Amino acid sequence: MSYKYYDMNYTYLLAGAGIGGISYYTYNNPTILMPYVVRIIQYYHIITDYCYSNEINNEPIKRKHSSINLICYDTTSKKEQMTQNIKEATENDSINNQTFDLKIIEKTIDKVTYYKRLYEKDLNNLIKDNHFFFGFLDDKPFLQVSFDDGVKKIDIHLELKPFYIDRSRILDKKFMIWFMNKFFNYNIANDYQLNIIDNNVNMISLDKTDYIVLRNDLNNKYEIVRNEII
Repeated sequence: MSYKYYDMNYTYLLAGAGIGGISYYTYNNPTILMPYVVRIIQYYHIITDYCYSNEINNEPIKRKHSSINLICYDTTSKKEQMTQNIKEATENDSINNQTFDLKIIEKTIDKVTYYKRLYEKDLNNLIKDNHFFFGFLDDKPFLQVSFDDGVKKIDIHLELKPFYIDRSRILDKKFMIWFMNKFFNYNIANDYQLNIIDNNVNMISLDKTDYIVLRNDLNNKYEIVRNEII
């Protein structure tokens, strides 16, 4: 009987033992990886936002204001009415006499459109409200926002960027009915859940009774309001 001996490479043995030890340590201490996971997620969304912004606007900034419109929307009938001259909206009886439960200012700056939610029922306050339109958030509050109604799952965070205006309210049921119809051609027929990863990689879930108030004075740039229908 003959035996064949193999030379053992101790370098591979030590490397394997080291990798095994590191894997065992991280398995028992998973939080040690969290800073790296957070940084990877943040870099991914920074690159995604950069590529998306280059697709929609690769021209130099000129700060040219081109239009200010008023969007009035009935979330029950799905009827939308747009007034291109916001000053004329205060004198438009067809707007004042109808029940539009969602009103949004649409403003175009440098060929990029932004949206601000209106709270005033009296349209005569539109001009005053418009003066506060330029309170953009200093930082983007969310890395990812996903819509899920059990039928479809849709990532919606890229389309939310034009809505990041200080003191504006977003992601309530009325907003979502209009938003999903306009940007995704999707009618909300069931209860839904919004799954959010904020800029600090905190996980948040909202339903139809919750909404977000965007706030520049808070570190995370948003406030969650729950169990309140607006």
